[in-house]
Amino acid sequence: MSAQIKALGIIKSYIGGKNEIIVDAGNTVRETMRALNIPPDVVALVLVNDTQQSKDYRVQDGDVVKLLAVVGGG
Repeated sequence: MSAQIKALGIIKSYIGGKNEIIVDAGNTVRETMRALNIPPDVVALVLVNDTQQSKDYRVQDGDVVKLLAVVGGG
């Protein structure tokens, strides 16, 4: 069972500059981010199959999870 993580913006830097990575299903988004060394505070929005979900969503087989970064500026 696997799912696809699509990293957008600065989040790509946490997964070696890749746009996407395949992960095991069954963990929460938060657990998956920690396993990938992505700080949960950096992620502002989680979309699973183009529907907004919380970081506590349990990733299912075949899901496409998009992680969007917090945008800062000044």
